Amino acid sequence: MPPTTRRAGENPVPLSPRAEREAQQGLSLCLNWLDTPLRAALADLDARLFAVADGTRNHLEQQACFDSRAIVEREGPAFRQRFAAFLTERFRRLGDDLPRGAAEALPSGLSLVDPGEQERSDALASLAARAESRSATNLFELGYRMAVLAGSAPLEGGTLPVGPRALAAALDAASRPMPLDTAHAGLLFKAMETHVFAPMDGFYAALNAHLLARGILPGLRAFPNARIQHPVAPREPAPEPTDTRATDGHIGVLEGLRTLLASRSTHPGATVAPPTLATEDELQTALHALQGHVTDVADAARREIRSAQALREELQAQLARGRPQGAPPAALSAEQDDTVTLTALLFEGLAGELTEGNQGQALLGDLQWPMLRAAMNDRAFFEAPAHPARQLLETVGDAARQWLDPADGEPDAALLDQLERAVRDASQAQVIDPDWRAGIERQIAQLARKAHVAERRQIEAMDGRDRLERARRRAAELMAERMGGRPAPRGVLRILLERTWADVLALHILRGGENGEAFLQCLGVTDQLLGRRAVNDARKLRQDIERGLEHLGMHPVEAGQVAAGVFDTAGDDDAPTATDMALRLKQRPRLGEGTAHGEPVAPVEPTPLDPASQAVHAGFAQLRFGTWFEFRQPAGGIARRKLAWFSPVTGRCLFVTSRGARAENIDLTRLARLIADGDAWEWKEQRLSMIDRAWRAVSRHLRRDPGVGHDDRQKGHG
Repeated sequence: MPPTTRRAGENPVPLSPRAEREAQQGLSLCLNWLDTPLRAALADLDARLFAVADGTRNHLEQQACFDSRAIVEREGPAFRQRFAAFLTERFRRLGDDLPRGAAEALPSGLSLVDPGEQERSDALASLAARAESRSATNLFELGYRMAVLAGSAPLEGGTLPVGPRALAAALDAASRPMPLDTAHAGLLFKAMETHVFAPMDGFYAALNAHLLARGILPGLRAFPNARIQHPVAPREPAPEPTDTRATDGHIGVLEGLRTLLASRSTHPGATVAPPTLATEDELQTALHALQGHVTDVADAARREIRSAQALREELQAQLARGRPQGAPPAALSAEQDDTVTLTALLFEGLAGELTEGNQGQALLGDLQWPMLRAAMNDRAFFEAPAHPARQLLETVGDAARQWLDPADGEPDAALLDQLERAVRDASQAQVIDPDWRAGIERQIAQLARKAHVAERRQIEAMDGRDRLERARRRAAELMAERMGGRPAPRGVLRILLERTWADVLALHILRGGENGEAFLQCLGVTDQLLGRRAVNDARKLRQDIERGLEHLGMHPVEAGQVAAGVFDTAGDDDAPTATDMALRLKQRPRLGEGTAHGEPVAPVEPTPLDPASQAVHAGFAQLRFGTWFEFRQPAGGIARRKLAWFSPVTGRCLFVTSRGARAENIDLTRLARLIADGDAWEWKEQRLSMIDRAWRAVSRHLRRDPGVGHDDRQKGHG
């Protein structure tokens, strides 16, 4: 039947009753599948916006991020509804091409294109192109089967109602009413690619299977695109999988790592000609039994991370239990044995990113059998970042690394409970529940908010103490300059000037600076008290002294008594004597003492630096708040700390933990010395996920140690 060509907006050609029914079922499957990924994408966008706000010093950019978070929270349900409505219309117009967008329908002649609109169009086109590349085979089959329903030529590109281009157009239509700026819209597209577009190939396969079960083109066979592999020259090291196979976040590690294993040893768990290979059913039954057994044994026995050899021995023992007596033992195939080895290596790599004593080590130990079962059941575990089991493993690992570090104090009990529950459910379930992540993400978001608030309080307190200390120091310098070369005053006046009135000067420096009217007036009072300026109006001078003392919080009666003592005009028999007044002024707390800003801080001693440390210190001119550093600990291990605040004037620093708590007391001078000695270094945010970093470490280890394929397995080194 020739293809149907209709312009956008025309009524669709009616489908046959059966085609209409099949199209509605396909739409229902699509909308049901998309609900959870769309929610996850919006939650991911919220987390990305919070991370941007947390990492910037620009308060306007922070406010923009918080405004966008409010928009996402408010309009998230409407976004999902618009997305679903667009796809519903595409199924209703089955066989129609996508309507031309405004950017495509430019009038003839020259015109200007909005750069933001062009960037948005390019991002959506690239997103759809990458998704089409990932799902080429399933899209090919789906196009033929959907064409049977539409009565047209094979559907492809924009004519496929649930294809990547249709999804990109749905994303465009659903997100346009949300007033997000270009940068934040880009974050939305990235979140959608991670949670919706990347795992769509699995849905396309499921939709093909549904149509096949309904008898639509049962004999169709697609010819998958051949994977291009670069030949490896003899005696050259094999390319690192994460470098040569990285395409849009998918890292093809399985084949590359299996090649490294095969080039270094034979498979100790699989003989060259095994008498009997374990069937898939036998293997899954054994793994399910081991997975269930883990939840029943003691913590010490189950919560350790097993080596490849230990995993292999337990698995083969379980396979033997399920076979008839006298039957030959079931052996693992080469690919199954490699999967065991690589799973063990992966877990050892993940555990290596956690500090000693981190409770995440035990959580990873609990997950080892469920993850091995997932890897045996679906090789996409190694390839697809959106694989549910892989996402669970990465979430647990990331949460443990950031929030369960024992160096930061006791872990949050609610988060630990959420992680334990997710791990326990994964160990007991046949499949990973896609809704497991919501509770963990809510708890982590709450912890992040608490950490941000705690950090802001620490910054405000530290900045207040530093400003107060600088104001005190400046007031003392001014007082010393005016008292230099003159006879020191005696009695109450001396104590007043050296302590209390110096605090009045410091207070006005804090409030209005040295050019402020109040400060200049206090400085004039100081000069009159020291005899540097003539006293034209003693009554006004006394009132100025009383007013200055009251600014420090002194009671008006006490301020009047101090002023009277300065001028020796007490007169009242009940008034305190000069000695009592001097003692009272000495005992009075200095400015800021007893408050958060007045807590004592360690002085920064101006110690000389060697040339290497001096060069590092000079580079601090470009240092930014929020920079992360790693410090080598005296007892071993590495501690990661955030430079939340520092003063270029005094050199004081504020380092905080990931939970916002104050950490080591280190000034810029000591920091420069630690960096020069190699005991501290700046830490850059890792772009690769925790699992991808572990795969890189595995591949480097396999190249470096030729015996890892056999000897390390037997050592339990994995």
